[in-house]
Amino acid sequence: MLLIMAAFLIVFMMWSSRSRRQQMQKMEQEKRDQLAAVTPGEWVRTRVGFWGRFVDLDGDIVVLETSNGHEMYWEREFIAEIGGQPPLADAEQAVADADEVETVEEDASVLGLDQEDAQSFDVRDTDEQQK
Repeated sequence: MLLIMAAFLIVFMMWSSRSRRQQMQKMEQEKRDQLAAVTPGEWVRTRVGFWGRFVDLDGDIVVLETSNGHEMYWEREFIAEIGGQPPLADAEQAVADADEVETVEEDASVLGLDQEDAQSFDVRDTDEQQK
């Protein structure tokens, strides 16, 4: 009776480890397929909480770009999420827009434009003129 229970236990352990191994292989393959389908510029979050834009995939190395333009190299296993939006991405965009308005006002005051001219002065107009 004890031998039958031991044999049953051994068979169950082998079956369990085999199915667990198959599940892990399937998850790894899905992750590889997901990373292969990522387009440059998409946001990617690592397991340690770093957000960066996807630049390139070279084997198991993923190249991510920081918000200030530096490139960082990460192993594929450290990628936790693809897509999504960083928590402060909207706030960063609002700050960038405010900086642009501030720059326009500073440019207008340096050029000696009065307040009415300064409001009509637009950075995009000068960019188009330069082209």
